Amino acid sequence: MSENRNRDLLPLLVILESIGKISVYSKDFHNAQDFFMADDQVRFNASLLLLSNIGEYVGKISDEIKTKYSSIPWRQVRGLRNRIAHDYTGIDYEMVFDVVSNDLPTFKTALEAILKEGFAADLFDINECQAAQNSIFYKHVNFEFFI
Repeated sequence: MSENRNRDLLPLLVILESIGKISVYSKDFHNAQDFFMADDQVRFNASLLLLSNIGEYVGKISDEIKTKYSSIPWRQVRGLRNRIAHDYTGIDYEMVFDVVSNDLPTFKTALEAILKEGFAADLFDINECQAAQNSIFYKHVNFEFFI
């Protein structure tokens, strides 16, 4: 078992949880302007924070995973985090809505496949995953899909 890859479990779960929350916040919107303006921008701002969080945790994923799954745009995800963190007021809400609506579902599917493959190959600690599953912090992760 790769020690680096075993450390990837929690960052992957945190990213999936963040994607799940963004999905909840954005599910009722069909256009960028409505999403941006809703609830005095609360949902939009929460989603920005979660997108930044996703980028932060992508930085914690091992090079082994990033190399093996090179079709995933790891650098772009990390780059979005940097853009949000350093140019918050210059963020294009239409681009954010496009990422939320079109890119995150694909990213989620890819991450779930990584976890499914990793558990099938006994590369991740099942006990650590079960502890996360029983935690109140991972309520938007579908653990049954990959364990």
